[in-house]
Amino acid sequence: MSEEKKISTVGEALSWGVERLSKHSIPDPANEAEYLLTHLLNFKRHELFLNSARPLAPEESLKFRGYIHRRSRREPAQYITGEVEFRDLKLKVTHATLIPRPETELVVDEALKAAFAHGLDKRMATIIDLCTGSGCMAVAAAKELPRAAVYATDISNEALTVAEGNALRNGVGGRVRFLKGDLFSPFMEAGMDVLADIILSNPPYVAKADFENLAPEVKDHEPADALYGGIDGLNFYRRIIRGAPDYLLPGGFLIMELGWGQSEQVKRLAEEDGSYRDIEIKKDYSGIDRIFVARLK
Repeated sequence: MSEEKKISTVGEALSWGVERLSKHSIPDPANEAEYLLTHLLNFKRHELFLNSARPLAPEESLKFRGYIHRRSRREPAQYITGEVEFRDLKLKVTHATLIPRPETELVVDEALKAAFAHGLDKRMATIIDLCTGSGCMAVAAAKELPRAAVYATDISNEALTVAEGNALRNGVGGRVRFLKGDLFSPFMEAGMDVLADIILSNPPYVAKADFENLAPEVKDHEPADALYGGIDGLNFYRRIIRGAPDYLLPGGFLIMELGWGQSEQVKRLAEEDGSYRDIEIKKDYSGIDRIFVARLK
């Protein structure tokens, strides 16, 4: 039986995809194959099984084989499809941007908690998102806080192009201003006098010793500049903690995603800086210390 014959229907394509991914030791091959096939056919997952006998057009068959070939080589499925869901948003991603993780949604959760608890949702609050990447946090914050003015910075022109597209795609293009540069430098270079109610960041935080041990999907495909945080992984935390007081209103919030095992070190950096109060570490869905929250004195 030829390969084309094996994947001539939805059901055969799914079986072939699972088998091929299994042979290449891709984790959870059934879920991966289903994800790629639902994207290709614009199906819900259950529709794959309800329509298992549906014939595939030759171009669908060819495209699905291409998807599975790429995934077999450890390219992340989100880069193959070119999109990801983040807080009910559809976002474009490319190899110029990190793939937003569920844990990063918790940074936005904490920003919303702070906003609602302190009435920021009832006025034109200002939010800064550092290392914006795909723009996931900036776009989500603008979407969920419709009165907020959001500024987002990144050193990558390619990432900013993706982020700007995501803002337009989700209807907030007029309220998120994207600026090229390293952390706070775009504000200084443009002479912009911006003071924020909330500063968000998911900075690069992978330490040198950990970089080579990353999964191939991450190490070989996601942008290294968005991952590597220096010898100990703390370079960007040091700089953000030191620089944020110049861009926060009194009582303003600094909220950052943390790498595994970094919480105590980052907390200590903030305590030693002396500019912050109400320093907290929040856990993620797996009970891992993941989110840093502090307020400017």
